[in-house]
Amino acid sequence: MSGGGGSQTRPYRPRVSNLTGKIALITGAASGIGRAGARAFAAAGATVVVADLNEKGGRAVVAELGADKAVFQPLDVRSSEQVQAAVTETVRRFGRIDALFHNAMNVPLVNRGDNRATELSEGVWREITDLVLTGTFLCCKYVGQQMLKQRSGSLILTATTDALIGQAGLDAYTAAKGGVVALTRSLAAGLSPEGIRVNAICPSFVETPHQAPFMDNPAERRKIEDLHLMGIMQPEEIADFAVYLASDKAKRMTGGIHVVDSGYTAFKGRMDIKATVAS
Repeated sequence: MSGGGGSQTRPYRPRVSNLTGKIALITGAASGIGRAGARAFAAAGATVVVADLNEKGGRAVVAELGADKAVFQPLDVRSSEQVQAAVTETVRRFGRIDALFHNAMNVPLVNRGDNRATELSEGVWREITDLVLTGTFLCCKYVGQQMLKQRSGSLILTATTDALIGQAGLDAYTAAKGGVVALTRSLAAGLSPEGIRVNAICPSFVETPHQAPFMDNPAERRKIEDLHLMGIMQPEEIADFAVYLASDKAKRMTGGIHVVDSGYTAFKGRMDIKATVAS
């Protein structure tokens, strides 16, 4: 019989998303979701390594959080040497890496350069796949090696809903992020025996400064709003979920492809059912 008696039931001890004492390496942390992640992880008690190509923006984030909570690390995730250097320097300073929140992205490149495969520049294909997929591989490889030494850690990768459903005109981006989704599952299976968790977050459209061309155009903004059941996603909402995945509260969660999208993938379109039936 399942359920057992009360005397055999372990007392419930709620876990909180507390990252006190943990070290988090956050890529793409100078802006957008990465910046929100740096803020959220620091607020949860973690020491944050703000890693980005944008030194001015990255150092501004560190200044905001305080030198006791964050440090800046220059990083181009397409470079094996720079990724290894970032891991080495983080471990030298703090002794370990408990979480990777990987966000490095070039949104303007995708918005301006991506296309259908039939019209897509081969150069843009290589740029996007190198940044998104190879960059993810390199960060997972070298941060993962450190976590293997610790036999613990949480790799949190940012994918996209566009890797799960068709999105016309973004063939390089969707292919590369689709690779991130597949890598999440296989890497989770491979690293779980050593106590390392791997999860991906799939946001829909997120309102960041790089998306201003859409947000500042009333007609475009309305189109995007109509695709999201509960409003347009904000960077902080993705960051809060990443904090949860980094915490002990999510200690049994690995290999997950977590859709955080305000209902974007839940429906095809809006329809006034009552009006249709009445007519």
